[in-house]
Amino acid sequence: MRWLRYLPFIVFMLACSLTTPPSPLQDVPAQLSNKSPLTTPTSLPNSITHTMPVTCTVLAQSLHLRECAGLQCTVLAWLSAGDTLEVLDRDQDWINVTTPAGKTGWVHSKYCGGTQ
Repeated sequence: MRWLRYLPFIVFMLACSLTTPPSPLQDVPAQLSNKSPLTTPTSLPNSITHTMPVTCTVLAQSLHLRECAGLQCTVLAWLSAGDTLEVLDRDQDWINVTTPAGKTGWVHSKYCGGTQ
């Protein structure tokens, strides 16, 4: 008979579980949606766009700047720890970069971190 004192709680929980669930969301393809994305008005003209360059920092004591993305590629220069490189492109584990001196080549992503 001890369970009778829990009866109101049991009835409440049962009633809550029997309420009608919300109707399922309809799967609507994105191209059929008539909603337009929100835009933020700016005071700058559309023709002026400024993007911050993406950079990475050399983590190794020295790093080869290579002609292409691979260990078999010719070494163009040696980079030092702390050098900041501008990232131009990626190819799997390799990053196409430009050095502060203006040389362009490839470095392994394992040794160039802090991509911003």
